[in-house]
Amino acid sequence: MPRVKLKVDRLLSRGLEAGSPGLEEIPVSVSEGESVVEMIRRLTAGNSGLRRVLYDEENGGIEPNVIVILNGRIVNPYECSKTTLKEGDEVTFLPLVDGG
Repeated sequence: MPRVKLKVDRLLSRGLEAGSPGLEEIPVSVSEGESVVEMIRRLTAGNSGLRRVLYDEENGGIEPNVIVILNGRIVNPYECSKTTLKEGDEVTFLPLVDGG
């Protein structure tokens, strides 16, 4: 089973009970050809806090205020359900922050 490195910003990972600022790194096993959205749906099935932050139940995708980065490149939010993962990938979830 392929393994990827999942990084979740601790502002988003309050559901993981993370305390300090930075990124929470989690090694994750994925099924062959599993998409980013499928991985999140599977990983958050038992964690309602994290699921509420990352997964958009209404649209069946990633929450619109979350940026997905795969191997250093931002993934188009509309492509997350089509973007498949493979051995050694690094997936990062960051909060969309705006202001002025």
